[in-house]
Amino acid sequence: MMSFRSGREKPSSLLEARRAESYPYPYPTGWYRLASIDSLRRGEIRYLECLGKQFVLWRERESGEVHLMDAFCPHLGANLARGRVRGDCIECPFHQWQFAGDGSVAHIPYSERPPARVLASTYPLSDVHGDLFLFHRSEGSQDVRDGPPPYEVPRLPEVDSGRFVPRGRHSAGRVGMHIIEIAENAVDTAHFQPLHGRFRVPWTQIPIPGVEIVHTAEWMLDAEYPWVMHFDDSVILRAFGRRIGRTESKARVSYYGPGSLLVFRFDLEGWGEIVMYQTFLPISPLEQQVDFRWFADRTIPRLLVWYVIGNWMSQFPQDIEIWENKVHEPQPKLCRDDGPVYEMRRWYQQFLPNEPTSADVVKTSSPRERSTPAA
Repeated sequence: MMSFRSGREKPSSLLEARRAESYPYPYPTGWYRLASIDSLRRGEIRYLECLGKQFVLWRERESGEVHLMDAFCPHLGANLARGRVRGDCIECPFHQWQFAGDGSVAHIPYSERPPARVLASTYPLSDVHGDLFLFHRSEGSQDVRDGPPPYEVPRLPEVDSGRFVPRGRHSAGRVGMHIIEIAENAVDTAHFQPLHGRFRVPWTQIPIPGVEIVHTAEWMLDAEYPWVMHFDDSVILRAFGRRIGRTESKARVSYYGPGSLLVFRFDLEGWGEIVMYQTFLPISPLEQQVDFRWFADRTIPRLLVWYVIGNWMSQFPQDIEIWENKVHEPQPKLCRDDGPVYEMRRWYQQFLPNEPTSADVVKTSSPRERSTPAA
C-alpha cells in the first residue's frame, strides 16, 4: 500500500498558527469512526484522544462487548487506560475500583457498599459492518446521552444480504487538515482537472505519460435528508488529446454529516458496484485520522476492484498537499464558474455549535448577498 505523505517539510509554526486561527470550530456534530471491532482484542484497553476529548475504548473478556468511557476515573481522576479489564469490568489502576460497561461501580476492594450514584461517563457506540462509530455533538449542543442522534450511519443492505463482500481496508494515517476541507472539496469542482487530471498507476504517484482523466462533476444537496449532500463524477480517459472509448465510469460520493463519513458508489457497467467508506476523525483541530474500507459485488474480479480503488488512492495525495499548507478563506473571492461554496457553507452550519465562538467563523453569504437590501 502507498504512503499518503508528501515527503515535504512540515509547515512552519507561524504558518500553523495562522492556519489554526482561520478555521471554524474543529469538532462538528456527526458520526465518527473510532476503530474496527476486530482490531480490539478481548481484554484490551485503548486510549483515544479525539474530538477534543479523552476516551478509553475497552472490550470485555467473556462476552467480547465493546464500551467507550471517559478516560478518567470519577473517583480521583486516574487514567483508566493504565488499568486492566477484569471479566466484564474495567479496573482503575489507582484504587482498583471496577466499573461495568454502563459506568456503574461494580466493586471496590476496600468497601462493601459501592456508591450507587457514582457513574463513569459512557458513550453509546454504533456497530456498522464491524466498525465502531461514535455520535459526537459539538459544544453548545445537547449532550449525546440526552437524546437520539438525528441520523444514523448508513448500513449497506447489499452487505447484509450477502451480495457485497468485504474487499479491503486502508489507512491514510494522520493528515494535517481541518475537517471542513473535505466538505469544501465536494463543491470545488474547478480543482478536479488541474489536481486530478493526470492518470497514475493505481496505488502509486507514477504518472502515465500522455494519459489524462477528464472529469465532469456536479454537486447537490439531498432532496430528502438535510444532513446529506452528494457529488457525481463522470470520468473518461484521454490519451494524447483523444478520448479512449469504453473507459467511462461514474461515481457518486455521498457525505453523511460534516465530512466525517463519505460513501462512494462506483458503478461499473456490466460488472456491478463497488462501495467505499472514507472516514475522517479529528484528532486535533488540524489533524485527521483518515481510513478507508470497501465492499464489492461478489462477481467483480478482485483485480478490477484493486484497480478502481487504487485510482482513487493515487489521486488523494494531491488534495493532501494542498490541505496541509492552506488557510481557510472566510470570504472567498469567487468567479462566475466556481462551485457553490457559500451554499455549501450554509448547509454546513447545522453541524456547528448553536452559539458560535470567536474561532467559529464561517462566512455563509457572499459580499453581494449581504449587501442586498431586505424586501
